[in-house]
Formats: sequence, C-alpha cells, structure tokens
Amino acid sequence: MTGGRTEHGGCNPTGPRDATGADGSLAELFQAQRQGLAGAVRGVLGAGTDVAEVLQESFLRCWRSWQRGERPRDPVAWIFVVTWNVAVDERRRHRRRPESAALDEETIVHAHPDTAPGRAIEQQDELRRAQRAIERLADPEKQVFLLRVSGGLSFAAVASALAIPEGTAKTRMRTALQRLRLSLGVTSPLTDQPSEKRS
Repeated sequence: MTGGRTEHGGCNPTGPRDATGADGSLAELFQAQRQGLAGAVRGVLGAGTDVAEVLQESFLRCWRSWQRGERPRDPVAWIFVVTWNVAVDERRRHRRRPESAALDEETIVHAHPDTAPGRAIEQQDELRRAQRAIERLADPEKQVFLLRVSGGLSFAAVASALAIPEGTAKTRMRTALQRLRLSLGVTSPLTDQPSEKRS
C-alpha cells in the first residue's frame, strides 16, 4: 500500500493455497495471531480501544473476501493488512477517542511479587509512553513497524503485502525506529527485529 489501500496481502484469486493456512481454519488463524493483531489495532487507535470489536470486523472482512474466492499467498500478512484497514476506518469515524483510564487485560503490567508498587507504576507509564509514541508515527512508517513487530513479518513479506519495494519497507522501518528513539529519549539503537520473524 503506497497511497491507496490493499486488503489482499499478495492475493491470487486462482491460487491453490487455502487462505486459512495449512494447519487450521480462519478463526484459528485469527486466534493464533490475536496478540499481534491487538497490538497493531492499539498502535492505530490507542490503548482504550475496543480491540475485540475491531478484530471481529476484520475477521468478517476476511471471511467475505474468502467467500468471493480470494486466496492470499501469505495469510498472516493478509489478515494484518485487513486489520490495519479496519482500524484506520475506525479512526476516521471516531477521529480521536479519549483514552480509557484503565488498561485492558492484554496491556496492563502485572507486577512480579517482588516488584515495588512504585516500579509497577513506572512500568505502566513507560508502556503508555511507548504506545503514544507509536500512535504518533506517520501511517506509512507505523504500518511497516506494526507488520514487522506485531506481525513478525520479514521485510520481503511486508513489501509483498503492501505492494511496495522491499527497500521502501526498510526505509520506513528505519524512519519509524528513529522517530521512536527521539520520542522516548532512547540513546541506544532500537532493534527492528520482530520476536518471531517470518519469511
């Protein structure tokens, strides 16, 4: 996706591969990627977002596309791009939602029994700062960042999903990391490696 939108993730309507992946249904694929998808949604809409509602709409869009005969070459990249588009649509409808005072169950920091209460609060503050810094990224950089970090996609997979050159994906990721470093006051380089990179 450069200036426009794509929800195909490298879609081949006549391809032989099942859009749900070889090891389960579409619902199982969404469930397996739920944590990363939720992080991507919050990166667009903020910590107070109703993640379940956005993911439900994303699932429905994917299901309708599948019913029309679409077959994505990379199912995970596909559902992340669809989810991104749903989140952006939601942002347009509710231009800016007030952040909830309470973090949801996937965002809250559960302190170790030995962690002092003051440190637990600091951890929550750091998490909120990081989320706000991601929200402030420009959409092109934010999209690549979330696909890399939340989706665990390789640069080749990101480029294919967004229909952009791989070099452009790398440049956007580098820009995102530089801006996050400035926002968070980090002096050491931030890594661009996802926790589980996929080809």
